[in-house]
Amino acid sequence: MNLGNTVVQFATAPVRLGLAIADLGLSIAGGTLKTVQRSLNDPNQMSGATSFAGMLGLDEAVNRANRLARLMDDDAPLGRALAPEGPINQLLRQGGLVDQLTAPGGLMDRLTAENGPVARALAKDGLIDQLTAEGGLMDRLTASGGVVSRVIEPGGLADRLLAQDGVVERALRQDGVADQLLSENGPVGRALAPGGLVEQVTAEGGLIDRLTTDSGALSRLIAPGGLADQLLADDGLIERVLREEGVADRLLAEGGLLDTLTDPDGPLLKLADVADTLNRLTPGLEALAPTIDALHEAVITLSQVVNPLSNIAGRIPLPRQRNRRGNTGPRAVVSERVIDEDR
Repeated sequence: MNLGNTVVQFATAPVRLGLAIADLGLSIAGGTLKTVQRSLNDPNQMSGATSFAGMLGLDEAVNRANRLARLMDDDAPLGRALAPEGPINQLLRQGGLVDQLTAPGGLMDRLTAENGPVARALAKDGLIDQLTAEGGLMDRLTASGGVVSRVIEPGGLADRLLAQDGVVERALRQDGVADQLLSENGPVGRALAPGGLVEQVTAEGGLIDRLTTDSGALSRLIAPGGLADQLLADDGLIERVLREEGVADRLLAEGGLLDTLTDPDGPLLKLADVADTLNRLTPGLEALAPTIDALHEAVITLSQVVNPLSNIAGRIPLPRQRNRRGNTGPRAVVSERVIDEDR
């Protein structure tokens, strides 16, 4: 007997046992997948597949596989997106949008070039350094008494959003905004329904199809000399925004627009104070509503009383006023004649 062989076999026994178990598991998984495939192709075999999956405890996995298969049907949105001439194929095909983005000299190359926008933003004293520097925007936002501290402090914005009957509570409660959006006849349900917005967008000749064609909007956007080139060109919009003393520098500088807006006495906090004042005035205005209604009714009643009195006053004759007017005229004329005789 070869002692070496015996020792080797004894040492490798656990490994061989593990491989045998793994092989058995793969065989079972392969049989399950074949059963699922047959059940998808032939509805009459569903009961057999279900019983076999039940024996193996794979009911949930089979149900998930069935749902995934239904999502990838030819007439389903995901199936149309993955079709040979679908939007994803058009994006990934040779010369398609992804190729144009990642081609040498393309948009990604220009963005990540040595002197490109990303490099300038990550350079020393660049945009990222200015944002994260001591006393910079991030420092001011996260400082004690800063915007973030005020948002998460007791009674702050986060507390008001998460309070009972707050915005989040009203959105997530039964029959709230989320329920209305996700209901069968809600906007999301209508968008995902057959013939809905998603189907129109992903259909052949739809929005995504038109955007990703060779002469579509995205192709024109990233073409040489297109909008992307104009934005990334020397002295282009992004260059003017990110260069030294540019728009970003002026926005983030001390005393700049963002500094002014986030100042403790800045306009944002004043707007918040105004909003709080308006919220406090709301109950008073609501309490005045019955008084305003009563005043309106009183005005209508007074108008109904005054109109008949005005009609009566218009019918009363005034002869004395007419005599006075008649006597006034001749006296003025006599006075003028006397003056003429004296002359």
